[in-house]
Amino acid sequence: MKYLISTALAGLLALPVAAQDMPETEFNVVGSIGVLSMYTDKELPFWTEQVPAETGGKIKASVKPFTELGFKGGEIFRLVSNGTLQMATTVLAYNSGEVPRNESTDIVGLIDDVEVLAQVVESWRDSYAAFLEQEHNIKLLGFGTYQAQVIYCRDAFTSLADLEGRKVRASGASQQAFVSHLGGSPLSIAFAEVQPALASGVVDCAITGALSGYKAKWHESARFISPMPVNFGLAAQLANLDWWNGLDPAVQDYLTTSLRGLEDSIFELAATETETGLACNTSGPCPHGDPAGMTLVPMSEADEALRDEAVKVAILPEFADRCGEDCVSDWNASIGETLGITIE
Repeated sequence: MKYLISTALAGLLALPVAAQDMPETEFNVVGSIGVLSMYTDKELPFWTEQVPAETGGKIKASVKPFTELGFKGGEIFRLVSNGTLQMATTVLAYNSGEVPRNESTDIVGLIDDVEVLAQVVESWRDSYAAFLEQEHNIKLLGFGTYQAQVIYCRDAFTSLADLEGRKVRASGASQQAFVSHLGGSPLSIAFAEVQPALASGVVDCAITGALSGYKAKWHESARFISPMPVNFGLAAQLANLDWWNGLDPAVQDYLTTSLRGLEDSIFELAATETETGLACNTSGPCPHGDPAGMTLVPMSEADEALRDEAVKVAILPEFADRCGEDCVSDWNASIGETLGITIE
């Protein structure tokens, strides 16, 4: 008994001072897509291993991915806002049709790598956090991202222009504007439903992460893939503001700091996954399974020109119309300054 008491005391003394002062706190967390690495490699061990270890079990979170809870994805933002969900991770583009600012940092055609995305996110963080609190009763706790979103198609194509007339799964308003500009028909389909939609011909092509599509076995129906970064699938860790304000300050401080650490680790992971995903979908090498043998459709100068035209003619003007004058002003002063772009 003396040994057990000593061991418990030693464990308590090893905890950070803030953790020793925490009240026991339990809550539910809705995670991101359950079969993908943002959840399996980062979110799940964060909530089930790191948090209990660092707080001596004072914080206990029950975490499940939204794909196992019957959600489509687009409703997550609203459910956090109205307090149905306490905390959740969601891809912001899923709700960008209703809340245009959700897409501000991840507009199609503007960013080619995760490092630049991280800079853009940092420039927008404070303004976006204030907007969420004032307009949607949401506390912003951090971001995450998938790897570059790329185009998968069932049938052969040699350039972006060949997507004209095809039905394309597109998540988010700027992806839909992009597909429309190319002459395609954008369709909003939940991630888990895309593979059967490709198999049955409901869609001809679909956009998602280079590694995400491989893990979801899109290659079983889609045989051609473009390496062009469309955008990145930016996600955010959000909490209902009323619920958050009711937490003990020590719990708030711990979660604020630790979730920023989770954000950093997710971005580090995403930086490597575009190349890995393209390799897995084509000829390898692939650390996640057998190479899928898809045909890679190289990006041409004509594709770059068509993408740039879409950004100038369709994507940015439509974003500005949806987001409004104040939003555009904030965007130009932060993201636009970081990227050297001004929305007129």
